[in-house]
Amino acid sequence: MARKSNDSACQEDIEVMATLLVAFPQMSRIVFDPRNRTLTSVFLCQGPLSKNKQRQLNKLYRESLEVYHGLIGIEPRIVNSSWELMDNLCSFQVERDVESLSTDELSLTASLVSQNVRVFSASDGSTLVEDIELSWSARFFLQELLEDIRNIKCTRQLVAVREGEKVIVFDK
Repeated sequence: MARKSNDSACQEDIEVMATLLVAFPQMSRIVFDPRNRTLTSVFLCQGPLSKNKQRQLNKLYRESLEVYHGLIGIEPRIVNSSWELMDNLCSFQVERDVESLSTDELSLTASLVSQNVRVFSASDGSTLVEDIELSWSARFFLQELLEDIRNIKCTRQLVAVREGEKVIVFDK
């Protein structure tokens, strides 16, 4: 039964979130915050990682994005990164405003993280070794989806997670 409330997620919003998580297998979870209009990407990493390694990745991420944003001529409103430690695992979380986010930036971020720490594939529990190169048609489709994410109508937080080989999207 479809809900008609303005507070619930519409089908297009759910498809955007699910497709982003499928397109970037390095990410284990994606969260859309409607209040701040941000997208948080979460990378599940083999850990624990030393504080020094965490600082190195944070610095590399920020410097790489600074150069990238300078080259394409944008000044993002929000660029945050953080770590969460959980026993032998940890997660690297990247928060970005959706207004200035691009498919190339998502690809850059996923590559940076997976090349510098061991990222787990949430679907089978193994670590990802090689980057997945997207075709031009897939990049075009993702760019169209990113345009859609800028127009998400849901007023509630959307969360996309992997569970086995499935992607689940729900609103909070």
